[in-house]
Amino acid sequence: MLLIEEIDNHYLLSLGFSNARISDPEQTLKQLRSVNNQTEVQLVKADLIGGPEHLQFAARNALHSFKGKRRMTNIHAMELLLYISYQRQIAKAISFSGAHSKDSRIAILALSNSKAALEELAREAQSIVGGTPDDDLIEIQSEQRMAKLQRSYGITSRTMEAARFEGEIDSSVLKRLIVERSALLDIQD
Repeated sequence: MLLIEEIDNHYLLSLGFSNARISDPEQTLKQLRSVNNQTEVQLVKADLIGGPEHLQFAARNALHSFKGKRRMTNIHAMELLLYISYQRQIAKAISFSGAHSKDSRIAILALSNSKAALEELAREAQSIVGGTPDDDLIEIQSEQRMAKLQRSYGITSRTMEAARFEGEIDSSVLKRLIVERSALLDIQD
């Protein structure tokens, strides 16, 4: 299933791949970006994505930052990575959530004004990264993944319980807390 969402007059493409083979992430990004010049592409560790809501919020904030004085980079895709990772420094964001050569569970994220450009990228992506399309990687699907997300984003079980709305399931609480962490980038100095 192709996941393209409209966000603030742009489109966000999210593609998950298991068993991906990325020997050189920079070269892989160059190949993905060369598919067309209308997309801004980012490769991330799929296991550090807190669901589609996390990506949507990060994309909305990245795009919004370009309208004001809050942007931290000159590239939408890099700004997206900063918001996904909840990091203010590019090197830390790449280290934290950028895909590395040892990562086999990855997500390709792309922003564009053109839905057709994103569809073209989606058609070419598998031949570039290898592996198996697996968009379920975008969602929180297991207790193991939840534990990794909690550790990675510094969210304790106590925080989860304190933030829980009545009847809310664990993955929903965790998604909301990750999104809140990302929102804090705009108010940090």
